[in-house]
Amino acid sequence: MEILGVGIDIIEVARIEKAINNRKTFLNKIYSEKEIKLSARGKFRYEELAGRFVVKEAVLKVLKTGWRRGIRFRDIIVLNESSGAPFVVLENRAKEIADELGIKKIFISISHTKELAIGIAIAIR
Repeated sequence: MEILGVGIDIIEVARIEKAINNRKTFLNKIYSEKEIKLSARGKFRYEELAGRFVVKEAVLKVLKTGWRRGIRFRDIIVLNESSGAPFVVLENRAKEIADELGIKKIFISISHTKELAIGIAIAIR
């Protein structure tokens, strides 16, 4: 296995909460339906959404593109295994670029507090 890239990002949870509450299109522009989970009380889980956001940013760093070359936020989908471990699914242009780079797997990890979320991505050939 060869590491092709490492990306990391961090964000304040309050920034994601504010964006979701103040910009009507933000939620559906950034997240797929599968990524949006509500708490048992029917409220957004802002810490989790912030974690997914930073992992998307970290994946862009391993793809070496930023938000260029036709990639959309929703081309990078962050889900959880039944154990709770996060994993990433690439679609559309993000998948094409990963294939061009020879990326076979992207490992991710997310951590958050009430105030901050951090995510890392490691691309393997």
